[in-house]
Amino acid sequence: MHPLPLTVIRRAGFMLALVLLAGCSGRPSPAKPAVDTHADDACAVCGMYLDGSPGPRAEAWVSGRAKPLVFDSTRDFFAYVLQPENQSALQELYVQDSARIDWQQPSHAAVSFIDARRAYYVAWQPLPGSMGPTLAPFASHAAAETFVREHGGAVLAFDEVTPALVATLDYRCPAQAAGRHGAPQCLAPAAPSLGLSAHPQPAFPPASPPPPAHPHPHP
Repeated sequence: MHPLPLTVIRRAGFMLALVLLAGCSGRPSPAKPAVDTHADDACAVCGMYLDGSPGPRAEAWVSGRAKPLVFDSTRDFFAYVLQPENQSALQELYVQDSARIDWQQPSHAAVSFIDARRAYYVAWQPLPGSMGPTLAPFASHAAAETFVREHGGAVLAFDEVTPALVATLDYRCPAQAAGRHGAPQCLAPAAPSLGLSAHPQPAFPPASPPPPAHPHPHP
């Protein structure tokens, strides 16, 4: 049996090093990526169709299903994934990046979704979702903080969103709202939330106060 040429051994070692380096340099690709949604998709929690619903949507892959569950709001998404009886079946989770959608008419494209577990969420913010108060997800902490400065709320990580928070979520900040570092950081919204529109390209517009009421003219 002839020994392998030195060049072959070096080439094999180089290829092995590349494989090991690729495995250590980043996260593996998700087994089940986000998919396009459709106007007639129904929310897995409330049963509402996505068509005409404002605010970011979400998807959840669960074991035993050929398609992901779809949610018309991040509030309904968390209401489902935080239930103890659902957690053992959860696989990949996705939410739409609020910086990449039109809030009033969100995209259906899979590319608008990001990893829900790595996203940052603005709670107690004034833009309404499909079923009322909701959380605004962002891919970066900086984008979430910019949104808070313009609209109010507080930035939370995925594991800081609790069932109690979701159940009592409102447009206004609670008396105490602690973020990742434990310090209260919730800012009051600049204006009432209902009827406020947001277009994220290039940025969400600053909320403006409602016009003053005009007194009735004297007869």
